[in-house]
Amino acid sequence: MKVTWGEWSADAYPVEPFVYEVVADGKKEFYQAAWDAFRSDLHMKNATAKIIKIPVTPMSDYEIETEQLYFELGEKRDYPDVKEFKNDKPKATKPKFKITFSKMMDILTIAWVICMAILLITLFFSGRN
Repeated sequence: MKVTWGEWSADAYPVEPFVYEVVADGKKEFYQAAWDAFRSDLHMKNATAKIIKIPVTPMSDYEIETEQLYFELGEKRDYPDVKEFKNDKPKATKPKFKITFSKMMDILTIAWVICMAILLITLFFSGRN
């Protein structure tokens, strides 16, 4: 999205109220956009990588002071639920069944034998009358 003011213009990107944490092999990386987290090297190169969506809300000065007080008193705080993304990496697919010339000839031979059997049976029963 382009933002202009006066003679100046710049690219602007919307910021989500979440931080995305990528965790794999004891390493952690943080990203501001889900797309960046999914495309990160840590996520793309590790099948066991997890992406955790962490809500982020701006804090007022009062909330910062309250957090410091709770920290000094050693009390635990209640934070909102953290949602973990489902790992949607593509799974290995089975190779498609390939029909070779020899398989096709086998199928045609079986079909020919069945047709000949039906023909012989019909000739046998029609000749009895």
